[in-house]
Amino acid sequence: MEKWMMIGNPKSASASTGDAWNKSHEKLTKAGLEVEVAATERAGHAIELAKEAAAKGFRKFIAAGGDGTVHEVLTGLLRYADETKTSMADFTLAVLPHGTGNDWIRSAGIADTEQAVAAIIAGKTGKEDVVRMTFPQGVFAMANIGGIGTDAAICYNTNKLKEKGHKGGFLYTLVAPYSTLSRKRHKVEITLDGEVAYKGMLFTATLGNGTYRGDGLIQTAQDTKWDDGLLDISIMPGVNHIKGLMLMMHCLSGDLAVQPGMITRKFKKMEVKPLGKVADIVEVDGEIPGTLPLTMELTGEQINVIVA
Repeated sequence: MEKWMMIGNPKSASASTGDAWNKSHEKLTKAGLEVEVAATERAGHAIELAKEAAAKGFRKFIAAGGDGTVHEVLTGLLRYADETKTSMADFTLAVLPHGTGNDWIRSAGIADTEQAVAAIIAGKTGKEDVVRMTFPQGVFAMANIGGIGTDAAICYNTNKLKEKGHKGGFLYTLVAPYSTLSRKRHKVEITLDGEVAYKGMLFTATLGNGTYRGDGLIQTAQDTKWDDGLLDISIMPGVNHIKGLMLMMHCLSGDLAVQPGMITRKFKKMEVKPLGKVADIVEVDGEIPGTLPLTMELTGEQINVIVA
């Protein structure tokens, strides 16, 4: 039987993940699965652990934590595949939603940890398109969602509060209005599949491989799918802050992407260049891995993912 590698962040979900994954691990082993466990010790550690495990021959992985943990594990597998010319189709990724933000798992049709454990045991898989994001700071994978501008500012400010010990899914909701009203806008050029889709002041751009962000909010087209060979973007031009806040409220009803003035597209490859002195930060799966310029593209491969 092929072994699973479980990589988890013990500081996820108010530092409760360690205890939670012990219970999940017990259920998995009782079901006959062989699961090795590795705990992360710092930001970026799951990337290293995933690469090391892949080099040892592991091909089945469980990310135990929030969306940031999923992002790091998938990034580690992508970097290993790039370096060794291994196919991402060789890997299977499962998620135990032990984090504060668990938006990736929603697209898998899984509601909670108990259902996730049952899904891993059942072994039903779907496919997810693999997304490569190239920054000046390096190559990362996008498991679910990303953002430039206000979206990234919300993520950055939320993470700062988490670093100070504040916890809970409500943080995103609290930080969003402040970030929306206070952020300075910068000029960018966004090229989609070789054609300039937008050039000018940017309020925010939301990127999607999956659908959900911020504890279930929807900012991209509602027909976004993991396995359709396309990525989604919703661009909000440089509107004033009040208009931007009013538009952002449509995240709650899931119809932001179709509001007047929004630019919504599907694409396979995107390039974003800063047109001023400030290189905006970029959010990916709740983390800030780098700054503009950015190239984001489908690799043409799909990874196996555990679904309900």
